[in-house]
Amino acid sequence: MNCARCEHVFAPADSVGGNFDLCQDCWESECSRSWWVLIAALSFYEKASEMPESDLPRLYDPDAEGENPKDRIGETKPPLHLIPPAAEILEAVVMGLGAKKYQPFNWRKSKVRATVYISAARRHLAQWLDGNNDDSESGVSHLAHARACLGILLDAQATGNLVDDRPPPGAAATLILQHTQDVPLAQEPRQQ
Repeated sequence: MNCARCEHVFAPADSVGGNFDLCQDCWESECSRSWWVLIAALSFYEKASEMPESDLPRLYDPDAEGENPKDRIGETKPPLHLIPPAAEILEAVVMGLGAKKYQPFNWRKSKVRATVYISAARRHLAQWLDGNNDDSESGVSHLAHARACLGILLDAQATGNLVDDRPPPGAAATLILQHTQDVPLAQEPRQQ
């Protein structure tokens, strides 16, 4: 059987769509084109007078060079590609060591206290700041250990497994703002 659009030969069992005369690639392309035409039409009829031309959806043209419908959707998602691979890899090493020692995702099985992980992260940061690059037990950077602690806190908070035992709110944010000086970007840093 030949595709009605691209003339590609395909088995009848591989055909999809309403009239079964398109190969799968052409059928998906036609569905995508129809979808974006519908989106453009709906956008036009809802608020055509208020919507600037730059905000109108573009019609997806599967034959256009470099056009991919996933790009538009993907650009609205969190940009995970911006996480530095070195940080992610070293944190994964630390998480692997923790999984062997305490079980993988143990904080999802039993709730964890915020202050325990904040204290651990701060101890790792203090040691790194004081010139000790790697944890003596694991041999991995203290910075990776601090990231792992904070990652567990973020996940525990997101999954409802965090015991929020922080003290009552204080003045830290206000004090930081109060003692932050505006420095023009073009100005050289002050020498102390």
